Amino acid sequence: MADNNSVHTKDIFSVLRSCYNSLTPSEQKVADLVLDQAEEVLRMTMAEVAEQSGVSDATAVRFMRSVGFRTFIELKLSITRAFAKSPSLIHDDIEPDDPRHIVAQKVIQGCIQALKDTQEVLDTDAFMEALDLIADAEKILVVGMGTSLPLAHELHNRLFRLRIDCHLETDGYLQVMKAALLSKKDVLIAISHGGVSDTLKTAMEAKKVGSKVICFTGNQLSSLAEVSDVVLLAVARETRSETIGSRVAQHALIQAIYVALAMRSVDITNETEQIIWDAVMRRSREHS
Repeated sequence: MADNNSVHTKDIFSVLRSCYNSLTPSEQKVADLVLDQAEEVLRMTMAEVAEQSGVSDATAVRFMRSVGFRTFIELKLSITRAFAKSPSLIHDDIEPDDPRHIVAQKVIQGCIQALKDTQEVLDTDAFMEALDLIADAEKILVVGMGTSLPLAHELHNRLFRLRIDCHLETDGYLQVMKAALLSKKDVLIAISHGGVSDTLKTAMEAKKVGSKVICFTGNQLSSLAEVSDVVLLAVARETRSETIGSRVAQHALIQAIYVALAMRSVDITNETEQIIWDAVMRRSREHS
């Protein structure tokens, strides 16, 4: 098994060749694919890597961990670093000599593609189940950390407008503490692109007390996805750990959840929005 530190400090292809003989025959099939078709692997999902290698999804995950990676995103990032320098760490499609207006076009196009890809993989049954769980929950706890914070805030902002008893927590320790106080009637919504952050610990705590867990993630094979009752997947073709397009796609999923829930009780939603905006306007007049 490769040491995790070596994976992140050495050339990924050298690491794979050095540990190749210690891999199982099935894992070697995945290694062969990465070594021979690395550029194509950057555009694949974990499931596609498994399919192209002729192995099971579980074997692909074992390969990833055998060579020292915790997530598929880390593996892709290491491949990217082996191919190019800093521009790829900012955005996959950006070249150092790209004019700034081309940079803008490429970033926007990447976001559009992420939305299209997310639409393609949208699980209708999972989406409907998420709506039912949220609507029927006694209390909702929304959690997120790091770059998922703005998305967690946005989801909380949308849900409380529907008069749902919704709470937001972004501190790792407080997340776990609050999750431990949930009940079987409550729902935890965890937002984590990679699905391996401290948010996972919160989800596991919620499961211990019998709460349902909904996750927004970009990694369907992550540990967070495994412990969740419902997985809402937002995908992007970027290979960096901090993807731009996936955040845009997750934001779109949040708006879809809000609108779909609002349409279940249009009159109440309109009334609530009117109350909110009347209050905002009064405050504006008082401070003008």
